[in-house]
Amino acid sequence: MILLNNDIKIQAFTTKDCLLEQKKNEFLASLYEKNFQAAELIFMDILKLAQNQSEFSENFEKRLNQIQTIFKKFKHALFKHCSSEIKKNHDCLKKMILASIKHSSDSIGHVNFQTWETKLDLKPCQKNLLFQTAMTFQLTSGCSNFCRRCNEWALPKVRRHFSFNAILTILNHMADQKNDEISLYGASDPLDWTAGDKALPDIIEYLKKLPLEYSLLTKVPKGKRHLLKLLLKNHSNLSVSITSKNKKRIKQIEQEIDTPISKQHDLEELLIPAGLDEDFISIKPSITDGYGTEITPDGAFIIIPCFTSALYPFGHKKIPVTSNTRFFPVKKTGRQALLVDYFKPLEGYDLNKSRCHLSALLDVQIESVILDNGTDQLTPPGMRSLKEFLSIFEEKARCQRKKMTPSIMKKLKQRFLATTCFKKLSKKNKNLFLKKIAGHLKLCKQKHCVSARLYAVSFFLESIRQYIPTHSVNVKIMRFLLKNEIQYVFNLTDTLIADQSLDKVLTDPDVDVFYAFRFYVFCLLTESDDRAILEFIQTYPAAYDPEADIFVLRSFSN
Repeated sequence: MILLNNDIKIQAFTTKDCLLEQKKNEFLASLYEKNFQAAELIFMDILKLAQNQSEFSENFEKRLNQIQTIFKKFKHALFKHCSSEIKKNHDCLKKMILASIKHSSDSIGHVNFQTWETKLDLKPCQKNLLFQTAMTFQLTSGCSNFCRRCNEWALPKVRRHFSFNAILTILNHMADQKNDEISLYGASDPLDWTAGDKALPDIIEYLKKLPLEYSLLTKVPKGKRHLLKLLLKNHSNLSVSITSKNKKRIKQIEQEIDTPISKQHDLEELLIPAGLDEDFISIKPSITDGYGTEITPDGAFIIIPCFTSALYPFGHKKIPVTSNTRFFPVKKTGRQALLVDYFKPLEGYDLNKSRCHLSALLDVQIESVILDNGTDQLTPPGMRSLKEFLSIFEEKARCQRKKMTPSIMKKLKQRFLATTCFKKLSKKNKNLFLKKIAGHLKLCKQKHCVSARLYAVSFFLESIRQYIPTHSVNVKIMRFLLKNEIQYVFNLTDTLIADQSLDKVLTDPDVDVFYAFRFYVFCLLTESDDRAILEFIQTYPAAYDPEADIFVLRSFSN
């Protein structure tokens, strides 16, 4: 089953969090353009939006912190080119954030399951899919560590906890929906969680009764050494995130208990400058290693990884789960998430729990296609970049694929015929088995490789072409982030690419296809003459075939 793209989209900016995200982007775009008059007006809108909130949600306050970080980066220009009101408004917003921190941390509350469930207002089928696809269960809002480089932009100080019974109820629902693994952290530290005389070890003890694996990542907040020691003594699945602040303390704990502790982020090169160290001018790898849903005391969100940048400082897109949500992505974490090609329509579940694919890319995926410059720095080992994908249609790759046909056939037989024979396969699996074979054999032939490449490029260019008219603010941000690459590509592109039809360029063995693709992307992004691109898209109308896992001629029969 194929769903239309708008089946996952929440109506634009239906929540205050989403509206503030848009305002953040407008503020940033105006600063990039040095339109300080517009920036001042937008900042005033942001202040009014904050003043209209009786209290800040977790994500709302995170985005306010992002806006304040942006302001700090550009403050000299803002103070120079704006009226004196800009400083007053900035100070006012700063005071509001500080007041929110004090109020929330002075009156820490516990969220029970019924309150959380009522706020979400989901149908039973939606709740089941939420629990099935949950990859992160954030027990607490706010964090006692407040690290500068927190990619989650965790709020300073603990604000709110799930109640103990709420946690057990949610974990039971996950187990009932055959969710087999959950991360008990997020924009918080799991060791911060407490409820009366209950602490994290009580949750871990309960998990022993469930068919649900878990993982913990902590920075070991001050005063929580005893909890860490107890968890280690009980052989809990735990890792410690190392920072310059806690490195010495963790080493002391290791010496005290004479037990090695599993560590993460222990190397400087692994510390991506996120959070308060975000520069808002560079594009960095995604920090998020999973597709699925996230449960927090504030609600629930679909998480789609993307490059860490001014557009998405979290390194992922948060899509609120609401009563309108009709699609949940298949949960993929860790290495499995790396294997997901971010530039292909997502696989997920409809509300009947049927597996399906979207027919189009989400906006955040299109933005990743635009931002992907093909460098190794952006894609960690195991993750395929768009440049690598386009290379599979080259002659060298085709010949190598042809040589691998026997091993490919062996793997397909193991997958489909390991416990049965072809005659006993269901009709669906017979068709899928034959389609997989046909798909491989097609890509062993030169003409099919050429057409597959053309349809792939057409699909990406059409996605971008449709995206641009309705996302002017985000386009401005991406143009700024890519300005050096755009200038480089336009300066070096010769007339052989610029003046020829796209199909001729893309089938020329002497042309770097990815380089040519970037040229066409930038033509769309900068509103250059796109008639040749439009003609190419119309000549090669493309769609994604999830069963063959390839881009093909789009059928207009529907």
